Amino acid sequence: MAKVNSNRVDIFNRTIISSLFLLGWPMVVSNLMQTFYNVVDAYFLGKLGKIEFSAPTVVWPLLFVFISFSIGFSNAGVALVAQYTGARDKENAKRAAGQSLLVSFVIGTGISILGIIISKPVITAIVGPRSSQIVPYAISYFRIIMFGLPLGFIFNTTTSIVRGWGDSKFTMKIMFLSTVINIILDPIFIFGFWIIPGFGVSGAAWATTLARGIAGIISAYHLFEGTRGFKIHFKDLYPKWWLIKKVLRIGFPGSASMSVTSLGFTIIMRFVSSFGPAVISAYGVGNRIISIITMISFGLGSAVTTMIGQFLGAKDVKNAEKTVKVAFLVNFSIVFFLSSLTFFFGGSLTKFFINDPEVIKVGNIFFKYVSFSLPFFTSMTVFTNTLIGAGRTEQSMIIDITRLWGIRVPLIGIMSAKYGFIGLFYAMIISNILALILAWLFVRFGNWKTPVISKSQL
Repeated sequence: MAKVNSNRVDIFNRTIISSLFLLGWPMVVSNLMQTFYNVVDAYFLGKLGKIEFSAPTVVWPLLFVFISFSIGFSNAGVALVAQYTGARDKENAKRAAGQSLLVSFVIGTGISILGIIISKPVITAIVGPRSSQIVPYAISYFRIIMFGLPLGFIFNTTTSIVRGWGDSKFTMKIMFLSTVINIILDPIFIFGFWIIPGFGVSGAAWATTLARGIAGIISAYHLFEGTRGFKIHFKDLYPKWWLIKKVLRIGFPGSASMSVTSLGFTIIMRFVSSFGPAVISAYGVGNRIISIITMISFGLGSAVTTMIGQFLGAKDVKNAEKTVKVAFLVNFSIVFFLSSLTFFFGGSLTKFFINDPEVIKVGNIFFKYVSFSLPFFTSMTVFTNTLIGAGRTEQSMIIDITRLWGIRVPLIGIMSAKYGFIGLFYAMIISNILALILAWLFVRFGNWKTPVISKSQL
């Protein structure tokens, strides 16, 4: 019998608020480390020059389209494992974990091959003739990341499985290991060290690929050895089609949602770019500050996903509903306080990054408008993560796509033409508030309180 690890949060013997905190804070730290991960890459690549620095930037939206499939199927793992754990059905929890891992690896391998095949024509089209010197670097970087994608899928799915069981510290620790490896390998592979030659942009890609690959292998080892208290066996990888269908049904909507969302933000960036460097810079600074605030909400949202899954698995609808209410109030209160600070000190925050009078002026306007809507936008994630934990990812997909393509993109086109760059901020406010209302309607009147799991089917 696997040893029970003290890192697991038993939500059935704790208060809602303490469970949210204990499950949420490791995910906040994990998100911060992911940001630091990207900053380190940018720092070292910046030493090579603007062409080399631009290569990962150019291919990132395309990369995210592929990576989003990993995130989508990891949602399937956390939802199913959480619900079976709540139902005290350990055997099916292990089976669900095994099938999630199997599907994730197979799809990750297929996507990896597809990405490598289409990389040259697609990246060449994205970059365009005016920046053709970036293309070789971008293709090389993209292909190396694609090569390591299957292990990246394993990493995301494995940590999500353990999180669904109730241990979110595992994700944080593995992410810390991956970040440290990346920090060590980045300068060695980019610039060279001792007998190792410098590979430039390709070196950054290899550092990232190896760091994530090692993290993926180590996380899988812990899962199969049961060192965290939850253990699966190789027999759990044998295809069970009734479970594979569940994984696909839950995983594909989330994957599609993130892919379509990534494309939507690419379109929005074109509108932003039309107003010149000052607006682009202020928008970039604003998004970076907002992303730090939203990390808190995403960490809290991850906790909600686990708790909703386990409570529904246990058929404890009352505590599932209470979790949503408490998480909403906690999130809204925290983000309201933080967004009040950005409202009053937005100009100073912008100046910290870029000391340019025009950028500071636009940044101040950005924060005056957008800060108002942040509590609404981040609280929406409480509702969408509720749906994910319930396994109703098709509903969270509808919310995400509607927010971006049904509301924000059309509003940005209309309002930026009428009000200039301030119209961008009007559109962000309206789309965030309307998206919250839409998400609330799904949670208030939807069918999420019925679990998606079923009893053993051997």
